[in-house]
Amino acid sequence: MTHRLIFVCEANICRSPLMELVLRAQGDAAGWQISSAGTRVGTAGNRMCVTSAEIAEAAGDAETPILAAGHRSEAIDAAELRAADLILTASRAERSAVAAAAPEARSRAFTLREAIHLGAEPVDAREFEIIAEFDADAASTTGLARYAEALHARRGFTAPPKTSRTLFGRRRNPFDIADAHHDSTREHRAMLTSTSAEVVQFLRQAAAFLDSAAGSR
Repeated sequence: MTHRLIFVCEANICRSPLMELVLRAQGDAAGWQISSAGTRVGTAGNRMCVTSAEIAEAAGDAETPILAAGHRSEAIDAAELRAADLILTASRAERSAVAAAAPEARSRAFTLREAIHLGAEPVDAREFEIIAEFDADAASTTGLARYAEALHARRGFTAPPKTSRTLFGRRRNPFDIADAHHDSTREHRAMLTSTSAEVVQFLRQAAAFLDSAAGSR
């Protein structure tokens, strides 16, 4: 079974290609179809941000530098969004853009941090029994799409993390990975480093579910 995952940020040169390359390099990502795209790409074909590529290579494997050098920005495609099992965005702004471009996919779209938060507790089989009561097609859903279904069902029933404040007192939504591309080098690198670790954390949670689901068949 192929698990189809799309990462989305604004320009597809910094956050989303980093997420894509880090996940590609993980051993647990075998059998996954992974891509990335942007919601406001403008002229497509831009290269990956140098700092983002460096962070990806530090967390990647021998193929990562080749993939980073070959990356060219692409805009989101509605048909590809509809075909994806799961869509992970950098922030709520991109999540909204995905929902506007492909309304059918909105239940499978989360910010990366939102997916991690919703999946912190292992998914229980009872949850799917409840989902099936409201969705007759749920029983036929498998793999990563089934995981997305479980995360979506938890929306509104899982207490959100606390909103943090920046150094200047501004509120920051805990589900957003802010675009620090034009901030200081230190802030930019820190954002990318934490994002890389969060991708690995997401995969650990999703892989545990997929392994459990495969073992129960």
